[in-house]
Amino acid sequence: MKKIIGVFLIIGVLCAIGDVCIDRVPHNYKIINANLQKIKIKGNTYDNYYLLTFDVVYCNFTYEFFKAPFPPGRNGSIDSLCSIKVLDKRGYDMTDRFSQGSIQRNEGRSLYVVYPKRSDSTMIEADVEKSVMNITNKINSNIDENRMFRIETGRILKLRHTKMTPASLKLEFKGREITSKVVSRGSTVYYAFD
Repeated sequence: MKKIIGVFLIIGVLCAIGDVCIDRVPHNYKIINANLQKIKIKGNTYDNYYLLTFDVVYCNFTYEFFKAPFPPGRNGSIDSLCSIKVLDKRGYDMTDRFSQGSIQRNEGRSLYVVYPKRSDSTMIEADVEKSVMNITNKINSNIDENRMFRIETGRILKLRHTKMTPASLKLEFKGREITSKVVSRGSTVYYAFD
């Protein structure tokens, strides 16, 4: 009887160790949608900023023992992204009208965009980007300034003064494309550092 209890005890301890130490980890992600939304940053006089976010599904899962603290999708996208284009109402490409914003950054600290009017005060980690082409290069290389690119981080872009208004966002991959509408009704947001 003591041997049976001992065997069950050993099995229980091994299951508990396995549950704590073994994790299911996604190595890649697939972009299924993209969102470009106009944001007005509280306290900033320039109000032509846009927040680009991606909706993804994680894939190529494996089980790892004592997994390293890497973000999900650490091996990058399973698709090669050819281009990201922002189109106006007439279908003209206005991607080159976006440039780096003038939001001050504190190096080494994360920037968060906070939506205060939503019931849950949504926070999105974000980075200020130099251009839309820069985002495409980061997705394809999976590198973001000497660190791993994180697809769940939002990207803040500044639209230079223009009469064109963004209407749709088009992502072109090898063999498929995604088109989504731009939310041009601006949301007032705050930005904060961790």
